[in-house]
Amino acid sequence: MITPTKEWLKTFKETNGALSVSEAVAIINIAAQALEGHYLELGTYKGKSALSAVVGLKQGWFGLVDPEFKDKEWRDEVAVKVSLCADDYNNNQKMIELYIETFADYSTNIIPIIQTDFSYVFVDSGSHQDGLPMQEVKLLEDRMVQGGIIAFHDYKNQFTEVEGAYDYLVSTGKYEPIEINWQEIFDYVAEHGLENGNNSWHQYPELPHPPNFVGALRRK
Repeated sequence: MITPTKEWLKTFKETNGALSVSEAVAIINIAAQALEGHYLELGTYKGKSALSAVVGLKQGWFGLVDPEFKDKEWRDEVAVKVSLCADDYNNNQKMIELYIETFADYSTNIIPIIQTDFSYVFVDSGSHQDGLPMQEVKLLEDRMVQGGIIAFHDYKNQFTEVEGAYDYLVSTGKYEPIEINWQEIFDYVAEHGLENGNNSWHQYPELPHPPNFVGALRRK
């Protein structure tokens, strides 16, 4: 299991967003299974999940998509933070290059205009309802390379349309679930007290803590 550094955890916890450290460790290890190539994140917000992905991703191009990036200050802050994190891990540990690009638009507009297939996509757009998750996966369904990974945030919680989109991809016969060893992650995070100071997900006290609302599929 790949685990984050103390420096990374500090940056992660200082970044706003509803993502537990346990979920971040899951994303790191899911992203590490992706093939070298083109990566995409839908719904980057302040960059918590992108910071997680770059720890695991290999050499390639990583597009970050969020309508909020129309705010230049917002976009630049996220792009710099994620790029610095990628440079730190890639130059010091993996000796590869990961190019970061941002898109200030909606996922359903951006997916069709990128003229390449993807090795990794993280889906966390909008309000996870009004049919958006299904629109996104239908646009992505045939755009993933063999072995390509689609990961989801807010999977198996109150946002039921995310699980519906996940189940749709499985039903096509083109995708298979990626097993996440949540117990190993929980044990590691608890042993080292890593959730301490990461309070952005406490706004839903009725949900399990720490949240483990991440799921992932691999293209057969």
